[in-house]
Amino acid sequence: MTRPVLHLHVGAMKTGTTYLQELMVVNRDALAEAGFVFVGPGWSRQVRAVQDLLHLDQHDPQIAALSAGAWDELVAEVRGRRDAASLVSMEFLSFTRRRRMTQVVRDLRGVEVHVVLTVRDVTSTIPAQWQTSITSKRTHTWEEFQAGVQRAASPVWAAHAVRGDTGVREFRRTQDVARMLRTWGRLVPPERLTVVTVPVERRDPDELWQRFATAIGVDPAVATEPPSRSNPSLGHASTELVRRLNVTLEGTLPWDYNRTVKSPLATRFLGNRRAIEERAHLDAATARFAADWNRSTREAIVASGAQVVGDLDDLPVEPAADTLREAAHGPDAAAVLDAARDAWSGLTTLHERRRRRIARLGDQPRPDPVDAPVPDWVGSTGGTDADLDRAVVDLTTLVRTLMRLRREMMELTTDETDDADEPDSA
Repeated sequence: MTRPVLHLHVGAMKTGTTYLQELMVVNRDALAEAGFVFVGPGWSRQVRAVQDLLHLDQHDPQIAALSAGAWDELVAEVRGRRDAASLVSMEFLSFTRRRRMTQVVRDLRGVEVHVVLTVRDVTSTIPAQWQTSITSKRTHTWEEFQAGVQRAASPVWAAHAVRGDTGVREFRRTQDVARMLRTWGRLVPPERLTVVTVPVERRDPDELWQRFATAIGVDPAVATEPPSRSNPSLGHASTELVRRLNVTLEGTLPWDYNRTVKSPLATRFLGNRRAIEERAHLDAATARFAADWNRSTREAIVASGAQVVGDLDDLPVEPAADTLREAAHGPDAAAVLDAARDAWSGLTTLHERRRRRIARLGDQPRPDPVDAPVPDWVGSTGGTDADLDRAVVDLTTLVRTLMRLRREMMELTTDETDDADEPDSA
């Protein structure tokens, strides 16, 4: 190998990125033996590097401190490796604009870069992106988000975004494949720019990995261990509950929010409800928009000259019959309250774990459990809008307490990964 080689997986979001990243992490030793090194001691190193490069969440002092200098460190590691190819996978790279790409081109000069972009039918990514935006502190309703997505095709979409239409901004930022191809095409020639389509039919769970492995040039059979965790999607009711909490948690710093609301509340406690909840469904107008957007994406892929692994038919240009429905009603108060009860159960358990962790770190006797009455909505069934309003107030108070406890816990340890989110034996 005469010069460093980097395979850069840049997204897009909601295209199986978590699955691929987890698969590469758990099979990193086997990949290294095959000549592909997943950069950093853990995937968080790549996250910090991209946060540093793109200045993401820099208004949060904790994140700013952890990410400072991380991009330069990652580039130095890639440049110093000549015996194997480096692997980096971070979907936030799909947000990169022309100005920041100038830095990327400069920093990676002399490195043989191969860019991989995974692309998925937006009929699936639109509801998934709404859910992700909600677990990132957004407050737009599903109806508002769909309306914003439809405006994303307008010639003046940017004006809508400037006026605060977060649906437009989120969709264009995360699903504008044509822009991503133009941007990353500045770094690499078409023969080193590869689009991997996500199979529209997921009969074989390994098919996406097989396509991705083909794109980077590694034998798919090298990865024998399944991903250690998944990124579960939320049902409509659970997502609506988190959205309502976001309204009451305005002003919360991302570091606090991510470590209590995004995970574990959304990922673990509410993610476990996915099998019993309805997903958010596209209305007829958004389904037609999605088919038109897929058509434009296919045209952009062909025009870019990028290599394609998979099939462009994975981006259907006609809406499926079952998506051509009128606007579906969202979950009622009783359904959201049911999710709130699971949230209360999980968060109160986490509360005690964090209290015990603080006691151990501070070398103190274990505190007694909090002796507080359980709200009446927790033990009831069904519920009204008034009950749901009270549940959101109670959950907000509990979440703020958990955030405070975690800050106290982190003051007692220098390990940023130390947490009490998982069950312990104490």
